[in-house]
Amino acid sequence: FVNFAHCASSLCPNRLAPPDDTAMSSKLEEALVNAIHPDPKLRLPAEQQLLQFEKQNFPAYLQALCTAMQKPKIPMGARMLAGLALKNCLTGKTEQRQLELEKRWLLLPQNVQSQIKMRMLHCLNLAEHKIRQTAAQVVANVAKIEIPRRMWGGLIPQLVNAIREQKTSAHLKQACLVTLGYVCDECPDKLSAYSSNILNAISVGMTKNQTNPTIKLAATRALAAALQMAKSNFAIKKQRDTVMEMIFSAVQSPDARVREASFECLAEVARSYYQYIKEYVQKCYMATAQAISKDSENIAKQAIEFWSCVCEEEIDIQIEIEDKGSAERKNHGFMKKAAKELIPLLLRGLTKQSEDPDDEEWNVAQASAACIMLIAQNIRNDILPLIVPTVEKHVSSQNWRLREAAIIAFACVLSGPDKSQVLVLVRKAIKVVLERMKDKVPQVKDSAAWCVGKICEEVPEAISPEVLPVLMRCLIEGLSENSKIAIHACWAIHNLADEVKVVNGTSALSKYFAALVKKLLETAYRGGETLQAQAFESLNWLIYKAAPDCYKLIAELVPELLKRLAASIKQMTNPNALDRARLSNIQAQLCGGINYAIIKTPEESQKYMTNLMEMLVSILRTPKSETHEEALVCIGAVARCTGEKFWTYMRVLQPYIMKSLKDTYSASICGIATGLVGEIARGIEIKIAPFCNDIMRELMLNLQNPDLDRSVKPRILNCLGDIALAIGGNFEKYLPWVMRVLENASKVDFKDSRENDYDVDYLNELRESILEANISILQGLADDAKENLFFRYLDPLVNFLHRIATDTDVYPLVTRSCCSIIGDLARILGKRHGQVREYLLSNAAVKQIIHNGLKSEEAQKQAEMAKAELEALM
Repeated sequence: FVNFAHCASSLCPNRLAPPDDTAMSSKLEEALVNAIHPDPKLRLPAEQQLLQFEKQNFPAYLQALCTAMQKPKIPMGARMLAGLALKNCLTGKTEQRQLELEKRWLLLPQNVQSQIKMRMLHCLNLAEHKIRQTAAQVVANVAKIEIPRRMWGGLIPQLVNAIREQKTSAHLKQACLVTLGYVCDECPDKLSAYSSNILNAISVGMTKNQTNPTIKLAATRALAAALQMAKSNFAIKKQRDTVMEMIFSAVQSPDARVREASFECLAEVARSYYQYIKEYVQKCYMATAQAISKDSENIAKQAIEFWSCVCEEEIDIQIEIEDKGSAERKNHGFMKKAAKELIPLLLRGLTKQSEDPDDEEWNVAQASAACIMLIAQNIRNDILPLIVPTVEKHVSSQNWRLREAAIIAFACVLSGPDKSQVLVLVRKAIKVVLERMKDKVPQVKDSAAWCVGKICEEVPEAISPEVLPVLMRCLIEGLSENSKIAIHACWAIHNLADEVKVVNGTSALSKYFAALVKKLLETAYRGGETLQAQAFESLNWLIYKAAPDCYKLIAELVPELLKRLAASIKQMTNPNALDRARLSNIQAQLCGGINYAIIKTPEESQKYMTNLMEMLVSILRTPKSETHEEALVCIGAVARCTGEKFWTYMRVLQPYIMKSLKDTYSASICGIATGLVGEIARGIEIKIAPFCNDIMRELMLNLQNPDLDRSVKPRILNCLGDIALAIGGNFEKYLPWVMRVLENASKVDFKDSRENDYDVDYLNELRESILEANISILQGLADDAKENLFFRYLDPLVNFLHRIATDTDVYPLVTRSCCSIIGDLARILGKRHGQVREYLLSNAAVKQIIHNGLKSEEAQKQAEMAKAELEALM
């Protein structure tokens, strides 16, 4: 085991000689050295050279990187860069990029794969800690690709054996434990067959006799990663006891890093094995209480995390009980029993704020606040007597830490307890909280502003007409404060806009609308990216939720927003523009505001449409821009606003629509473009026909694309329906292909994954889209007296309705669409086709669907209409 490379070779059978990377190695090593050079004249060309090596000969490039990592003569920075480059060849930031990298790895010759794996395992035995760490990550990246495909089956046994072998050196044992942890982290659901061996190996590093602190730390961290795949072990009490004893032993370690890792383990146990912790919860409380009270900040945060995880699990169980009437797991109420002792510890934790008001690092005070918030959602009214007396005692304290902690504690209990009780508390305290927004201590002002935002979110009805003017003055003044306070003020305004009621054409915010808009626009152009985004988001939502008596002000705002959009586009064309990302974000937010403004004032905005479309097309011309999504959405608003006049923009716009439809790597762009096509079809109707061949071809290709996110596909079906309704009888030439697609889509069932709520939601969304597409196609054909074409496709639709009628997981909106298609079939085809009439009047599925619809509030109207159409056939 000293010669770990020899051990590693047993994992790589049938190895062939690797490709000769000698020629590339020397040049690549030179490029690596230059790529870490501070002089950009050396660094930038070297970075480009590395990219060229990767493109020219990928297998040799990987081998050369491995060689560079292993060479002690090369500077450590260059060796680390080689490791980073290897990792970047194996792991991507997006799901699509990850799939591309996995395919590329799997296409490598087997001998190349084997050599790279062997070399990385060899690196685990090198003296340099940083190289071992990087190699462990590379091994885990490869394992993530191969283990799910039942490849590299010897990796886990090899690592386990190296850890358990007494002769293994300390640094190799530590590296193997680190690697084991990384592998468990990357593919926890694929390692259950190895769980016992992995836990046994980890126990070697966590035993009380283990005196090497680095091994003990690596083992404890590995356990935290391995716990997810240990379900079968936790189900057996003896094995569960052993694991918990390992964790409790690590909790008492003199090494702070080991203690911190041990609390990470406890948190993972709470997350993954809540149903088993009853017999250990007292020891958990003793350990966490000690850590929260007396240990270092990092350890205290992890100890608090344990209770946050317990709360999350109990909340999930309670939600399941409320939704389904029962839950698979029992709610043991651990938090309710521990709250009386734990809350005082957390309240003290709230007073451990940072001295620096600009400090963004997660600390004990923030961890305590997050935990209190979860406890409030968990035990609800029971938290109030544990929190409120402390708030009342300290909210006006001379000690700013106590003052700020009281405000945070108050804000944390606004969500969870009965609203009636919270209302009483807020009405009593709101004036004091508003006063604290003018506190001399920045931390107190910041927390008071956040508390006001929380009040506006949770109990806006507590804001009386007498308090509202004071609140608005505080919020407008808060927008001029530092970024943190201004962000909270923006959030409060957003929440108020979301909750305010429009009555008789006005709202409580109408009289403040102009001042808020002016100040939010001013705020959006100062400060950092987060403040900019929050200010624009609040502005846009204020416009969207505005009452009719503000529409005149919105109409006057449109040219100002257009002026600012034009200015940002002009700045982007300047090659010397410094902050292009900021400009891009501003454009996206302005597009969002313009979108809402023209929806509210379509008539008044007509005169700006041509100018706006020129700017939106200009944005779409940019090669890579985050603004494309918002630009496309805004174009949709233009289409709604202009109706059939939108046809004049189609020649210029079509290439960008097609480009967006083809962007299947971005589900968002592709989905928005699909929705835009539907919007245009509804607006210009038959005038979309000349553009339909290209659009229909792309939509059909997207439906068949397995790599396109499934969320887009119901939107495509809806779009097909919009086009069918728009072009009427002209849809005949697309009918065979579209109806075949609808038939295939109707057979999707998810029988094996109905326990997954996401699949059930998607199935209902898909079914609703299929039905709505059928409705639109039938109505479109009927408009041009071609409804008989639909008759030949009736059998698949009948079968689909039968499946829905006998399914127990059908949402009301699907039932509504079923009733609509039944009504249309009766009205359009029933009188002409005896077969259709007979089916509709005698089929049990039809009767069941109508029966279900009549009982559903969402579907009742359509069910009654369908029933009337059926009665007319009798």
